[in-house]
Amino acid sequence: MELIDLVPNSLSFRVITTIDIHDEAEIPARFTGRVRRHTDIGVAYVAWYTDGELQNPGRHHPAYRRFRADGKVKYELYYEHGRLQDPSAKVPAVRGYYASGRLHYEERYQAGKREDGRDGSPAIRKWRDDGSLRHEHHYVDGRRLRPPAAAPELPAQPPLAAGDH
Repeated sequence: MELIDLVPNSLSFRVITTIDIHDEAEIPARFTGRVRRHTDIGVAYVAWYTDGELQNPGRHHPAYRRFRADGKVKYELYYEHGRLQDPSAKVPAVRGYYASGRLHYEERYQAGKREDGRDGSPAIRKWRDDGSLRHEHHYVDGRRLRPPAAAPELPAQPPLAAGDH
């Protein structure tokens, strides 16, 4: 079903076309508007498109939000022109949440490639449900930076030469 909503936009209104689907094949090519995908238990996701590409509808609203069966957000993705993109220096392109609502992971992207934040924050961070940091990974231009290999541990004393006992 296709709907047209009028949404307040500053001092005017913005016209938004919304389609409710059960299969991605129902999304028209080069569609512009909001897509709500339904399952037997409710809305699975809401996605925003511009000319057939995922696109954030506003600065503070992600292009794609996936929901759990209870309606809580499972993860959200910010896109510009169909590519993952951090919407700001403080907000990563990808955020996932535990069922409790606590932040589970975040990923930073520039032009569709994983990239550390401009402030040096790691491109990937994951937390345990108790809020403690599980791990983080640094990326530059979509490539993971590996920490330098640790130097082999040297024995406390040099080995004895043959015959030195």
